[in-house]
Amino acid sequence: MDRAPSTSGSSFELFEIGLDRALELIKKSDARTVGIQVPEGLKRIVSAVAKEIEEKTNAEVIVSGDPCYGACDVDLDLCRVAELVIHIGHSEMLEGDPQLDKIVYIEARMRASVDEAVEKATDLLSARRVGVVTTVQHVHKLDDIVEVLKNGGIEAVIRTGGKRTTYPGQILGCNYEAARNMDVEEYLFVGTGQFHPLGVALATRKKVVAADPVTGNVSIMDTAPMLKRRYGAIARAMDAERIAVLASKKPGQKRMDLARKMAALGEEHGKKMLLIYLDRVEPEVLINLGVDAAVCTACPRIALDDQAKYSVPILTPPEFEILLGLRKEDYLLDEIE
Repeated sequence: MDRAPSTSGSSFELFEIGLDRALELIKKSDARTVGIQVPEGLKRIVSAVAKEIEEKTNAEVIVSGDPCYGACDVDLDLCRVAELVIHIGHSEMLEGDPQLDKIVYIEARMRASVDEAVEKATDLLSARRVGVVTTVQHVHKLDDIVEVLKNGGIEAVIRTGGKRTTYPGQILGCNYEAARNMDVEEYLFVGTGQFHPLGVALATRKKVVAADPVTGNVSIMDTAPMLKRRYGAIARAMDAERIAVLASKKPGQKRMDLARKMAALGEEHGKKMLLIYLDRVEPEVLINLGVDAAVCTACPRIALDDQAKYSVPILTPPEFEILLGLRKEDYLLDEIE
């Protein structure tokens, strides 16, 4: 198993953020204008990061004020203004666009020990061989996780994910390749929140135990409530006549071919389809469009995690295929490869 490199440099409360590489590249490239992009959970540290960069490089720092939802969500406008952009909090994902060559990804690693939560999780694991997955914030703790499980008589299985992830065992809210096709009956997710372990459970259809290193809470994932909500959204969209297909401008969420396919399928089944190209999916967008439902080909979390914000049902592409009667098998989670 490859171990994620340790971070060094600046540390901020719960997170350790190594700016050494960024500072070195700024000095080497002699960049005079540096952009910074951080997710909402790290916005409070951005002033300290900006101050350190300015003091150590004399570069002008411009901070992106727009929300950032992941490595897929790069501020291309900031890339056009700045000579170099420091994208904090996520592992490297995107390539191909010349603007992306300006981006330096700096991962944010949570400093919390995983030992106590993983040890508690062993009481909920019945298998002696389990798949282990986590997010980039805890991927540097994989060796510790493996050791705690080993001490509890459990063998940890870790596999490499797809091209959207950097490390073995790493999953994203839109990609669970590191969890699929393992010869195991149970999984352990180490990290915060419920969305990722629920995604693992839906992607693998197997038991998932979630261990939160920050709160110390452990639990077994129950997918029934989420599936009930999702089939409820499909039912509410059954009578929809005007349906928007949402295609994202974000580099790592842009699935235009899929959006066109969904629009064509809807038209074939008598729906009035409207293809919408946008940067951010917000409730007022759908209200102003006057549609009865939407199919989102952008981040899957918009439909799965944010449905309550919207006045009309938002479906993932596989859910829309269920609505049209084109998908009969078990529920399929939408993932971006």
